[in-house]
Amino acid sequence: MIIAPCQSFCSIRIHNTEALKTALAEADWVALFSRFYAIAKEQIRQLDGEPVRSLGDGLLAAFRLPEQAVQCAIQIQENVTRHIPYASTGFSCKMAIASGPCSRISLDHHLFDYLGTAVDIAQQLCERAHGNAILLHHPPLSENERLPIHSLAGLQQNRALPDYYIEQPLCKLQGVKSPIRSYAIFWQAAAQHYLTTQPMGECRPKNEEEPEEDAVQFGKVTAFKKERGFGFIQYFTDENEYREIYFHMSYVVGQAVIQENDHVQFVIKPGKEGRPQACSVLVMGGRMIGQVASLEGDGSGYLTIRNQASEMIRFLILPHIGRHLPLRVNDVVEFVVGSGSESEGLIATEITLHPGEKMLHVAETGDNLTLGSIEQAIVTVYFADKGYGFAKCRRNNIYVHVSELTDPEHIPLPGELIEFEVSPGRDGTYRANNIRSVHRKEE
Repeated sequence: MIIAPCQSFCSIRIHNTEALKTALAEADWVALFSRFYAIAKEQIRQLDGEPVRSLGDGLLAAFRLPEQAVQCAIQIQENVTRHIPYASTGFSCKMAIASGPCSRISLDHHLFDYLGTAVDIAQQLCERAHGNAILLHHPPLSENERLPIHSLAGLQQNRALPDYYIEQPLCKLQGVKSPIRSYAIFWQAAAQHYLTTQPMGECRPKNEEEPEEDAVQFGKVTAFKKERGFGFIQYFTDENEYREIYFHMSYVVGQAVIQENDHVQFVIKPGKEGRPQACSVLVMGGRMIGQVASLEGDGSGYLTIRNQASEMIRFLILPHIGRHLPLRVNDVVEFVVGSGSESEGLIATEITLHPGEKMLHVAETGDNLTLGSIEQAIVTVYFADKGYGFAKCRRNNIYVHVSELTDPEHIPLPGELIEFEVSPGRDGTYRANNIRSVHRKEE
């Protein structure tokens, strides 16, 4: 055993390894891992580092100086995002760097390993990291001690060095006496460009009164009764069992067209009599209307929509999509929901500008209507291919869905007069039930 001087260790791993292995054929997984491993090894070599050990879904590397480890991590992330497209593979990697004294152990003539607290911190911090994240364990950084950072996005924007470092919550790691202070290194164009809303998983203990977040599930629609607006989704549970769960059209986000065999993302919440049902159902590949919430110089940004509980859902605009469109913040656009996961978010693809000046599904406030009463309204817009639209009744935007048409073969047209039963919609709005067309009396 040799007591080695202070070293910096970089743990480099694939995010959501098990999900990727499940989704890909074995040959595709091996090819993907090989590309990632080759990129990592090449960058480690360029920064004078040495691969220490394979981690099964990544590797551990040692560097003489912390700035070498930081720069290597950034260059690996930049090369991975350039050469392994996330949209088509769902692939991203995560990293953590820790520095400190260590022991070098000779295992054989040409084999060795490192042991020490810094190694443990690097590996455990990496386990807590999310996709596209780089975490750095380091003492509080003074102006004179900040590690130099060079990222392509930072150089393009002439970013000041302090802007790269964002302090993370203290977290307790196994086998380490004191809570760990760490920093996220925002190597991308902006902090929110992580594939997750936070670069590190929740570390603090939750208060007993704090509600648990709903786990996102993925499944396939096995049955859908269009005329009645409900169906069932089959999904794979954490207990490795297939189950079916009920859903209603009113809980499909954006009221997107849904069909049997569609792949969906959803959360499970109690329904009538406490029975579980699928809520916030997102149709993968479904076309929706959203609003541009943010844009960066490289064309990347976020679109937002709201679900039936008025909760915000964000969709990442990839740089190569956004930079070729004349988008502005608050623009209303149509887009297709791209593949996503609980931790890596969702992607907006096939984005086109919407001719409307505002979000059509945002209701205007108007005169109060009596629930259960029969009213008449004028159809303002109806998307026949999507099966929904809106009508105007006493300054209220009334949601109209194909499942409530008394004649499902009839397509409501703008300007058409309809009669309906007033039903509660989302967020204090109204929905039309038992809709029938009314012939206007000739004057």
